[in-house]
Amino acid sequence: MAAHTHELKTYQRQSLDAFRTFLRDVPTMGADFAFYKATKLPYRNAPAIADGTPYVCLRVPTGGGKTILASHAVGAASREFMQAQNPVVLWLVPSTPILDQTVAALKNLDHPYRAALAKDFGRNVTIMTKAEALAISRADAEGGACIIVSTIQSFRREDENGKENPEGVKVYADNGSLMDHFSGLSEAQREALFMVDGTSRPVASLANILRLHRPMIIVDEAHNARTALSFDTLARFRPSLILELTATPQTEHAPSKDKYASNILHSVSAAELKAEEMIKMPIRLTTDRDWRKTIGAACDCQAMLEEAANAEQRETGEYIRPLVLFQSQSASKTDPHRLTWEVIEKHLIEDRGIAPERIAVHTGPRKDLDGIKIEADDCPVRFVITQQKLKEGWDCPFAYIFCSVAEQASTTAVEQILGRVLRLPKAQWKKRDALNQAYAFVASNSFDETAAQLRDGLVEGAGFNRLEAEQLVSAQGALGFSEHEEQEPYHSDPLDDDDGMDADDLEAAIAKMPASVKSRITVNRETKSIIYRGPMTKENRNLLQLGLASSQTASKAITRLYARSNNFQMSASEDQEKPAFIVPLLARWKQGELRLFNQEQFLDLPWRLDECDAGDIVNRFRLVDQSQTGQIDVSDKGKVEIEFARRMQAELSAVIQEPTWTLPRLVNWIDSGIQHPDVTKPSANIFMVKAIEALIAAGHPLDVLARNKYDLRRALQSYIHALRGTREDEIYNALFAADAGAFATSSDLAIVFDERTYAFNQPYAGGTRFQKHYTPIVGDLKPSGEEFDCAVYLDRMEAVDHWIRNVDRKPNSFWLQLPKHRFYPDFVASLKDGRVLVVEYKGEDRFEQEDERDKRRIGEIWADAMGGKGLFCMPTARDFSTIDKTVST
Repeated sequence: MAAHTHELKTYQRQSLDAFRTFLRDVPTMGADFAFYKATKLPYRNAPAIADGTPYVCLRVPTGGGKTILASHAVGAASREFMQAQNPVVLWLVPSTPILDQTVAALKNLDHPYRAALAKDFGRNVTIMTKAEALAISRADAEGGACIIVSTIQSFRREDENGKENPEGVKVYADNGSLMDHFSGLSEAQREALFMVDGTSRPVASLANILRLHRPMIIVDEAHNARTALSFDTLARFRPSLILELTATPQTEHAPSKDKYASNILHSVSAAELKAEEMIKMPIRLTTDRDWRKTIGAACDCQAMLEEAANAEQRETGEYIRPLVLFQSQSASKTDPHRLTWEVIEKHLIEDRGIAPERIAVHTGPRKDLDGIKIEADDCPVRFVITQQKLKEGWDCPFAYIFCSVAEQASTTAVEQILGRVLRLPKAQWKKRDALNQAYAFVASNSFDETAAQLRDGLVEGAGFNRLEAEQLVSAQGALGFSEHEEQEPYHSDPLDDDDGMDADDLEAAIAKMPASVKSRITVNRETKSIIYRGPMTKENRNLLQLGLASSQTASKAITRLYARSNNFQMSASEDQEKPAFIVPLLARWKQGELRLFNQEQFLDLPWRLDECDAGDIVNRFRLVDQSQTGQIDVSDKGKVEIEFARRMQAELSAVIQEPTWTLPRLVNWIDSGIQHPDVTKPSANIFMVKAIEALIAAGHPLDVLARNKYDLRRALQSYIHALRGTREDEIYNALFAADAGAFATSSDLAIVFDERTYAFNQPYAGGTRFQKHYTPIVGDLKPSGEEFDCAVYLDRMEAVDHWIRNVDRKPNSFWLQLPKHRFYPDFVASLKDGRVLVVEYKGEDRFEQEDERDKRRIGEIWADAMGGKGLFCMPTARDFSTIDKTVST
């Protein structure tokens, strides 16, 4: 069966784009300057690692899909930096359970991880454990991508105390079965290897095979591998590059304390995960000092969620079985009253009446989850009891409820289990909002302290930003209900007739609720509405929403009832009813149909690349003299870093003896590495033949071009990109000259801003409190500067009802098409008179650049197409009166 594809999320593509761009820059400017170019941050060299080695980190919060990124990163590194079709990869994971999971997934031809590797290497992929690698054949090491998955502990020669590590020693031991790898080596290759004491023979070890092949090293959960011992271990294998993947990278840089900060190349925010439907949000927290009430509330929550899940399945066909994860206390010889797993299991069975087969214990001597397919439709388990063991690789999106009766002493311990309830099943929003949220029930005397601890766990253990964590954990107060003297009835809006819940279902659902809730409720069967006596508490509002989660319309009706019963205006309630923020995108009439105006509108025909002049490649390709790669002035640090890439690439190419290259074979090889969906393969091949023939005529023999094939491919790719850009400009500009009146807008082709899909890289953390921003958090806005001043001006304008910081390159951001890319204006505002205002602030030094003139033109065309309901302006030099003048027109 062929491997299926896995569509990457936007933030995953952007992470990989950042990685590729960095690697492309390293050979010409070194890791130091390439990193600064990408981040504007200093590059931190790690101890023991050779100068010039690219060593960077992709920061992805829990639930963001680090392993799929690593799978795609192998091909990116091989193509963009290692320049090898047969890379050796050392993939290090933090624990044996994660090792088993990773190996099984990578070996499975139908798994997205393997599909990512197949995209770049086809069938030429070998996956092995360390035990298998100790007997690796030369064919496996040289025949394609060879990925060795292991824990870093099993590659260390010694432990933290300096004692010999028996497992690690095997990696460095002489092994007769590996002798074949070291035949026919050049003197330069032999010099880089460990020798048998007193001889000139290389040790036939796995360590020497890795040194010979200059592996790419991937370090999963890299915050666990930042010690001096870890750096020494990694350095022994002469890595080509090191990629860290973690939610919580080391950020403190204090070499005197043996602390070395990771080079964070790209960070993903929780908002991006939320917008891409990867995680459940928010986490609804409830606390009570009585552990029995806490467990009971978690069980009630599970039952209500399961009803919602059943309704969801009837409507969509998706099967979900909500699980509770109980965190127990450890046993103590001096305290017989500890709430151990035995106590919780007994309480569930004897006091709650839960069938034993619905309970799994995974801690201490019990490992019930081993061998259970927890996501199978016929699995009976609803309740899992553990202490901390679930941190090691267990992952099930059905986990919805975290219930802890343990001491919350460690934020890491909290995250280890809380992180397990964050993943959203199938990474897709459910129709019932209760199934898009996570739930936490904690036995505690202090709600505020518990909420703070959960937030700390999300920040320190799951990699979320502090401001995002404040939004993630939603305060709900205690489980108890304070009786109100008022008994005035308040009526909800009627529930929709076709939302999957009739009057009988409504009454049955309310009958299952706690007495403190159902005693205040009656149902009007005729109108299918709820009558609530007295002011509704937040706790009862949440219990009602949860209990009626199988209805698609109950949530909003209960929110309005909550506000009504407390005499709140909707804007004063916690979940205020905001006006819809809909902004039409620019469209264009084509063949009688209004279509979104994107590049497909004007680049929909195959491009005849073969008709372009290929001769200029002679001026664009510079041959590098590979014979000089070993002659480096080591006192010149910058040159060392740049030459590292050349030397590494030369060493990798020397490992494989390639067959004789012909012109057709070289053209096919180059073409396979350049994406050109707008050009047919025959057209591309003709162009490349012309380009290579021009280089041969200029004095570059074919065999020399073949030895420098990666540089040649990069030059051709850059040349084709430049030719494509010229074509795009010409066709784009011709559109406006031909028929500018063909542009229009429609609400059917629009961006809808809302809090759930509002993605950003970093939240605004300045001191100014904005009053009119559409979402609670403002994304990607610096706390000072000209753009910040523009935001303050918009926020204080009387004409503005609300506004939003429009974030660059996110799926639910407003954009307009330019010749080569999309333009994301800085701000979008909804005016009180119903019009939409789009504002792009531009510094005075860039105002007259060609790209900015294109932005003004397309912005004005969008405004014209809006027929008086849209406005566009581009203020500069802090002249915000431009905005006033635009609004007053």
